[in-house]
Amino acid sequence: MKLFLIVNPVAGKNKGIKTIEQAAPLLEQKGIQFDMARTDYAGHALLIAQQLDPSRYDGVIAVGGDGTLFEILNGLLKKHGRFDLPVGQIPVGTGNSFIKDLGIETVRDAIEKIAAGRTRPIDVGMFKCPDGEYYFINLLGTGFVADVAHRAVKYKALGPLSYIIGVFEELVHLRSTAMDMVIDGQTMQRDYIFAEICNSTKTGGNMIMAPAARIDDGMLDVILLKKISRIGLLKIFPTIFKGTHVHDPHVETFRGKHIEVRPQKTQRLNADGEVLGHTPIDVSILPAKINMYC
Repeated sequence: MKLFLIVNPVAGKNKGIKTIEQAAPLLEQKGIQFDMARTDYAGHALLIAQQLDPSRYDGVIAVGGDGTLFEILNGLLKKHGRFDLPVGQIPVGTGNSFIKDLGIETVRDAIEKIAAGRTRPIDVGMFKCPDGEYYFINLLGTGFVADVAHRAVKYKALGPLSYIIGVFEELVHLRSTAMDMVIDGQTMQRDYIFAEICNSTKTGGNMIMAPAARIDDGMLDVILLKKISRIGLLKIFPTIFKGTHVHDPHVETFRGKHIEVRPQKTQRLNADGEVLGHTPIDVSILPAKINMYC
């Protein structure tokens, strides 16, 4: 087996280099050969993935967090349309939310799974917005959750705690927005705080945003928080870590294959932890789009 590793050196409080130093001998012990490229700036992983010659390798591995995986996914799929080589992740980043749905939480977990060669088909989300067209594998959020992610960037060195700080900072500016949402042709109007369109269960590390989501069911799970007071949101917030927030009357859940979100006011987006783009959005699920080591 020969792999191509794309390493984000600043992922996980600048632990990318230390992680690859730990991973390299473990890969060699398993008889796995690899070439490696290091990212030097935001967006570099996407360019490296686009320039990759897949005929030379048996798999592509992200050494980084959700953002690194997001860039690699977009680079591969925008270049090739369909990418048949398995993709994997050696988790390093701030949240590492998606990979936990594949039973991987540590470097050793990841290498054991990669060496075993077990893969499974994974759904991928695709969204179009005025800023372009992108793929996502974890979730796509707008409203309060995207604003929290925007604020959390400056605290990234604190790991998952950065999202919690972001929540309390953004709480001061809490406001709802009227919007139209269309799910598989059915239109609804809501006054909402946020909408998360989820392919997997977690966000921000260990927050179980969509407890019923499955990464291979051909569906997207929508978590909608309706208009609520600051005190009400503070009461709900701790329950996200158990996934029980979905039982609160201020929360609505939906499932669908094609989702449109059109707020009256333009709002920023958060895709797989990366803050980019603005509403309105047109979102679709692409069943079994890639294979991942698991």
